[in-house]
Amino acid sequence: MKEAIRRVPVPLAGVMLGFAAFGNFLKNFSGSLWVFMEGVAGLLLILLLLRVLMDPEGVRGELRKPAVAGASGTFSMGLMFIAVSVKTVSAPIGIGFWWAGLLLHMVLIICFTAAFVRRFELKNVYMSWFLVYVGIVAAAATSPAFGMQRLGRVLTVYGLIATVVLMIGIGLRYRRLPVEKPFQPLGAICAAPFSLCLVGLNQSFPELSPVVLLAVFCVANIFYVLGLIQVFRYIRGPFFPSFSGFTFPFINTAIGTSLTLHALRKTGLGGGPEALLSAVADVQCVIASLLLVVVFLRYVFFLFGRERQGVLKRKAAGRKADAVVR
Repeated sequence: MKEAIRRVPVPLAGVMLGFAAFGNFLKNFSGSLWVFMEGVAGLLLILLLLRVLMDPEGVRGELRKPAVAGASGTFSMGLMFIAVSVKTVSAPIGIGFWWAGLLLHMVLIICFTAAFVRRFELKNVYMSWFLVYVGIVAAAATSPAFGMQRLGRVLTVYGLIATVVLMIGIGLRYRRLPVEKPFQPLGAICAAPFSLCLVGLNQSFPELSPVVLLAVFCVANIFYVLGLIQVFRYIRGPFFPSFSGFTFPFINTAIGTSLTLHALRKTGLGGGPEALLSAVADVQCVIASLLLVVVFLRYVFFLFGRERQGVLKRKAAGRKADAVVR
C-alpha cells in the first residue's frame, strides 16, 4: 500500500481540481452527478494527503522542480472548490476548507517567489507559473458561497494584471528555450488564466458591464483554442503526470462561457448571439467532460497498469542509452 501511495504524483491535484470545479458547476443539472464528481475529488484529495504524510521527502523532491512546484497550486485551488460542496454538509468545515485553501495558496506564492523568482532563470519558467500567481482567483470563483465577493473582486483584478505580466515572461521563455518532454503538455495551461478570471468576474461582479465580460470572454477563448491545439498534439503520445493540464483549464472555460451566457441573458441578449454562445457552452462542456474522463483513466493506468509499465520501460531504455554513451 505504501509503495502505491509513493507513486501518486503531485500534478494529480490538477485532476482533483477538475472534478471539484466541474462537480460544483453540474450540481444544478444533476445532483447524483455532483455527488459522484465531488466524491472522486475527495478520493483524490485523500490520496494526495497520504502521499504527503507517507513520503514527505519524495514530495519535497518533486517540488524542487519549478514546473511541478507551479502545478502544485492546483492543490490549494482544489481545496477551495471542494469547500463549496463541503459547506452543504457542514458550513463551519466548509469555511475552514476554503480559508485553508486560500491561505495555503498565499504561502505557495511567497515560497515559490523566494525559490524561483528571487533567483530568476528563464529556463525555470513554465506555463504552470500561471497556477501559482493567477490560481488564487479560485477564491473569487468560489466567493459567493462564502459571502466573500468583495475579496473576490480584488483577487480577480489582481489575476488579470498577473496574467498579462506573466504572458510576457512565459511567452519569451517558450519562444527562446525548448521545454523538456515530460513538461510539454503543460502548454495547454495557457487556456487557464483568462478563463479563471472570466469565472471570477462573473462570480464577484454581478453588475459588470457586458462589454467587459465579452472582451474577457473573447480573449479567454482565443487561448482556449491555443490550449486545445496542445491537447491534440500530446494526448495520443506517452503519458506524463503533466497531462493533468488537459483538465481544469478547459473546465474553467466551459464554466466561464456558461456563466457569461447567463449574465448576458439578464441584459436582454437574444436571437443569434444567445444561440451561438449557448452552442459554444455546450460544446465546451462536452470537450471538458471527455478530457477529464480520458486523463483520469490514463492516470489510473499509470498508477496501476500499462501506462506505468511503459514509463518504466522508457526510463530503463534511457538509462541503457546513457550507459552506452559513457
